[in-house]
Amino acid sequence: MSLIDGIPLYQVHNVAEPAALYDKLMKLIVRLANYGLIHGDFNQFNIMLVEGDEPILIDFPQMVSTDHPNAEYYFDRDVNCVRDFFRRKFNFEAVDFPQFGSVERELDLDVELEASGFTKQMALNLNKVILGSPISLYSWRKTSCIYIAHF
Repeated sequence: MSLIDGIPLYQVHNVAEPAALYDKLMKLIVRLANYGLIHGDFNQFNIMLVEGDEPILIDFPQMVSTDHPNAEYYFDRDVNCVRDFFRRKFNFEAVDFPQFGSVERELDLDVELEASGFTKQMALNLNKVILGSPISLYSWRKTSCIYIAHF
C-alpha cells in the first residue's frame, strides 16, 4: 500500500470539467456494481483527485454485495451522495444518473472479497451447485483497502 498523491474531493474548490468528473464517478459506481460490489460510503471524503482530476476511490470496509438484501438502498445512497455534492459544491446537476435495476453483473468480486451480503455459506452452496463439491471458492481474503483508479 502507498500514499496517494492527491487531495480529497471535499477539499477541491474547482474542477476543470464538473460534468466529466461526475460522469467518471457515476461510471465507477456502476463498474463496481457490475463486479458485484457497492462501496457503501461513496462520497467526497472517500474520493481522492490526482493530476488531471482523475478520481481514486478509497476506504472499502463497508462495501456490500449487490446480492445484499439492502443493495439497492446502498447503491442509491452512493449515487445520491455524488449528486448532492456536485449540486452543492459545483452548482452542477445532471439529468442522467445510474439506477440499480440497470446493473449488469460481469464478475463476482463480491464473492472473492467476501463482501457483506454474500456469505461464506453462499459461496459454499454456489460451489456445490457449480462443481458438485462444497470446497471453498476462495481460500484467501484480500484486505479491505484496494484502489480503483483510471478507466
